[in-house]
Amino acid sequence: MPSYFAGYEIVTSTRNFLVTCEDDPDARVRAQQIGSSCEADLARLNDLFSTNFETGNTSPHTIWVVVLKHDPSSNANGWNYGYESDESSRIYIRRGFVPPPPPPPPIIPPDPPPLAGTNLNWAMVEFPRFVFVAELAEILMDFTGYGWNAGQSPGEGLSNLLGALLHPAGYYGTGQGPRINSWLNGGGGPPPNPPRADFVANTANTDQDIFSYGCAILFINYLVSQRGYSLKNVIRAGGSTLAETYARLTKEPASAAYGAMNALLQAHIGSSTSNNMRSDNIFPLRDPKHRSIQTTVAASADKGDFTDATPVSFVITPGLFCLPEPYEFLRQHQLVEQPIFALGRGMANAAFRWFIEGVEVPVRGQWTNINISTPLIVRNPDKTQTNVANNVTFAYGILDFWNGSALYLTTLDWNGNCDLKITLRAKEAAINKEEEVTAEESVSLITITFSAGEELKKARRRCNPFYARVNDTLWYLTQQLSDLRNRPDPPPDGGVLKIVETVQQLQKAVSLYAHGGHESETEVWRQLGTPGALRSADPVPPILELTQPRQGDVRRLGSVRAPGNENSPYSLT
Repeated sequence: MPSYFAGYEIVTSTRNFLVTCEDDPDARVRAQQIGSSCEADLARLNDLFSTNFETGNTSPHTIWVVVLKHDPSSNANGWNYGYESDESSRIYIRRGFVPPPPPPPPIIPPDPPPLAGTNLNWAMVEFPRFVFVAELAEILMDFTGYGWNAGQSPGEGLSNLLGALLHPAGYYGTGQGPRINSWLNGGGGPPPNPPRADFVANTANTDQDIFSYGCAILFINYLVSQRGYSLKNVIRAGGSTLAETYARLTKEPASAAYGAMNALLQAHIGSSTSNNMRSDNIFPLRDPKHRSIQTTVAASADKGDFTDATPVSFVITPGLFCLPEPYEFLRQHQLVEQPIFALGRGMANAAFRWFIEGVEVPVRGQWTNINISTPLIVRNPDKTQTNVANNVTFAYGILDFWNGSALYLTTLDWNGNCDLKITLRAKEAAINKEEEVTAEESVSLITITFSAGEELKKARRRCNPFYARVNDTLWYLTQQLSDLRNRPDPPPDGGVLKIVETVQQLQKAVSLYAHGGHESETEVWRQLGTPGALRSADPVPPILELTQPRQGDVRRLGSVRAPGNENSPYSLT
C-alpha cells in the first residue's frame, strides 16, 4: 500500500525532495520521472547559482513536489511559491505532454532523414523534468537574492532557459520552445507588441508575457554565447533590469545594452518579422569574413542491389609476399542515395545555394533529374578503369531546415561510378545584398563494386603482413567498447582516451593492410563491416615490419583465441 502526505500519494523521497502525486496513473508516472532526476537537477542548479541549497545544510526543509492530474485547459505548466523558510518550499506540476498526431509524409521520403525526428517517448519523459527545473530555478532565485524576480520577465526568461538547458527534449521536443520568435516578430493582441521591443532596459511585471520573457531568454543567451560570459556569472550579476545585469558584467553603460544586441540582430535578420528560429540560442553571430558552413557527407544508403552470376577474372598482387596471379571477382550493382548536410555557422538563418560540378540546382522539395558532364567509369580490381560515358544522369532533392540544408543524390541506374564536386554558398536569408560564404565537398556515387572470391581472401591473409595487426586492434577495440558500455556514466577520461588511441591504431593498421594488399582503404573498411570478409579462423601470419622483410619467412602462429573461450578463435559479431 502506498504512503500518503497531506492527501497525496508519496512516489519517492530523496535527501532534498518529497515527490507526491494525485491518484492518477499519468500523474504517478510523471512524478516517478521527476523523482529519478530531481537530485541531479538540483546539483546542476546549485552549481549555476553558486549555492548549496540542501536539506540540513542551508535549508531546514525538503522541497515538496506535487504532481497533479493533467489539465489541458490550464494556462500554466506548473507553479511555485518561492523559497519558504518556515516550511517546505512547494512545486506544483499541472500539465503533461500529449503527443500530436503524426504529420503527413514529406514529398521526398528521406532515408535517412536530414535531421533526427523528435523522439516523442523521450519528450514525454523529459517534459515534467523541464517544468520541474524551471520551477526549482525560481525557488533558487528567491533563495539567493541575486535580483532575479520570478514574477517578472527577466526571471521568467531565466527559468525557462534553465529548464531547456537541463532538459532540451522536454522543451523543444514538446513544442514548448523556442520562445524567442514572438519577440523577434512582434504582433499578438492588445497591448500592441512591436517587433523587438526594448525589454532589456524595461522589465515587464508579469511572467505571462511571452514577448517580454522571450526577449529575456535571447538576451541572456547573447551575454553567454555572443559576449562570452559564463551563465554562472550572468546569474550572479542579476539586477532589477537586464540592462543592469549587462552593465555589471561588461562595465559598459546600461543604456548601451539593448542597442548592442539589437544592432547585431539588425545586421543578420534586418527588419524581418517572419523569423522561425528553431532554437532560443542563435548566437554567436559573425560578420561574413568569420562565418562558415559545416558540411557532413553521411553514409550512403543502398536502394537496391544485385550480383552478377558469372565471376570475372583480374590479375592481382594479393600482398607483399605473393606474385601477381588471376583471381575471380563477383561484380556487384547497387542503386545508392547519398545525403550531404550543411549547417550555417555564425549566421542567424542561413539561405543555401547548392551547385553540382558548377551547375546550380535550385529545385526544393521534390526529386529532379539532372544530367552532369563528368566521367562515368568503373574502377576494376587490377587498378585499371573502364570508361562508360562522359556524363551521368541522377536525381537530386533538397530539404531546407533552420540554418541548414540537405542535398540528396540518388542514382537512377547501375552502370558506373562518378565523382562529383559539391559547392555550397550561404548568406543570411533576410539580407539581400550580402557576401556569401562558400564550402566544397567531394562525393562519389558508387554503383559498381567487386567482391573478392575466397581464393583471393585467403591469399591476402597469407601474403599481407599487416593482416594480424588489423585483427588484433579490431579485437581490442571491441573489448574496450564493451567494457566502456558496462561502466557507469559519465565514462572515465582514461577509458575514453583508450578508445581514441585504439581507433587511431586501427586506422593506421587498415592503411598499412590496404597498401600491402593493393586495395583502397575504403575497400578494407567495407570488408570490416562484412562478417567473415576479413577475419577468419585461418592461421594468422606473423607481423613483419617493412623495414625488416624476411622473404620466405612464412612461419604460422596458432589461431589466436578469445580470452575465456579456448575453443573459439576471434570472431566479429
